[in-house]
Amino acid sequence: MAPSGYADTVKGRVIANLQRPEGAVYKPPPGYNGDPNDFKRHCYIPYEITVDGRGQMVSFEIDPCGDEVLDQAARQAIRRAGPFPPPPGGGEGRYTIYGTAIFLD
Repeated sequence: MAPSGYADTVKGRVIANLQRPEGAVYKPPPGYNGDPNDFKRHCYIPYEITVDGRGQMVSFEIDPCGDEVLDQAARQAIRRAGPFPPPPGGGEGRYTIYGTAIFLD
């Protein structure tokens, strides 16, 4: 496990890169004339990132929510977030950070 402050840094960088894809909305019902964004897709995507002692991402995995558009957006955010700063304490070994990419609004 990574030190909590370091884990927060990594997760913060993922969140900063998390972008809702254009058009990630459900199709409004026939006759609906309101804002199509009222039908935004929602999901929670748990992930884990493994970094080495230099802050380089060794691997990552997501637990897909089943919405391929949002699952892919989570993967892209994780890839864009790295490389990370080196972990504290000399950075020996590997650290696994657990987080959740959230698409609600």
